[in-house]
Amino acid sequence: MRLSRRGLIAAGLSAPFIVRSDFARAAQHTLKLVYPDTPSHPFMQVARRFADTVKAKTEGAVEVQVFTTGQLGSQSNMLTGMQTGIIDLCCHTSGFVQTLYPKFMVVDLPFLFKDAETAERLLDGPIGPKLLQDLPSKGIYGLSYGHFGWRVVSTTGRSVKAPGEAKGMKIRVQPGAIYAAMFNTLGANPIQIDLSEIYLALSQGAIEAIETPMISMAASKHNEVVKTITQTNHVYNPGIMMASKRKLDSLAPNYQQAIREASLELTKDARVTIAKASQEVETRFAGQGIAVQAADRAAYRSAMKPVYDQFRPIIGADLMDDVLSQAA
Repeated sequence: MRLSRRGLIAAGLSAPFIVRSDFARAAQHTLKLVYPDTPSHPFMQVARRFADTVKAKTEGAVEVQVFTTGQLGSQSNMLTGMQTGIIDLCCHTSGFVQTLYPKFMVVDLPFLFKDAETAERLLDGPIGPKLLQDLPSKGIYGLSYGHFGWRVVSTTGRSVKAPGEAKGMKIRVQPGAIYAAMFNTLGANPIQIDLSEIYLALSQGAIEAIETPMISMAASKHNEVVKTITQTNHVYNPGIMMASKRKLDSLAPNYQQAIREASLELTKDARVTIAKASQEVETRFAGQGIAVQAADRAAYRSAMKPVYDQFRPIIGADLMDDVLSQAA
């Protein structure tokens, strides 16, 4: 019988989700997988299935324990944890990965992608692997691209359908420099705080807006304190599945291959699961009386030209032009 233990996560205590082996063979290796959100986030379902897949492919020799944000450090510390060996596997947003490897800014260029199909075609083509190929120099292997949901702007009251309406707005952003630049260009005041601090900051007025996916809002109950959601969909928000180079290199080649194969399956699973959950959350929010409105994306995209110009030298002209042509 398959057993799972969430520990006392629901009570706020740190305990990983553990996949127990159905095989007679005891686990030879235990890997720690972390993702940057709460246990109620739909990515937990994806992570569980990834753990099951690894277990099956290794006949129980590799066990995966799933941790969430705060259990092995903050969102900002997860990449460092992989480099130091505290974390073995991590699926994190490109907004954080770009702090380690700036070329990932190219997939977070604001209003770059018109739809998920375009974004996923680019990531699954030559561009995606090209971005991952230099990560081993940072002590990390990039394995695949999942999805954490389109990023939208949610406020405690203000409407930001048009770019001019964001002026002076105090908004929490991811640490990637391109996020601060985007909202600075709009005349807003971008602020970086950890996920665990957002609810209180919104409640007390320290910030009046956040730019996160709706499913992340639901997982952290931010919908209790926001009143308006503007579907800017300014960033596709890929989730990059990664492995600690030190840890993966220490495993037998067949186990390494099993993890890589499971990561590719995670990509498909995450995209389907997150898209379905996002639609369900949008419907639920509207039913709760939260105003969910469309943004003037054409106007926003036009306002972002200074951001594209600012980061062109950092990203590299050739890479940026290649991405822009494929995203058109």
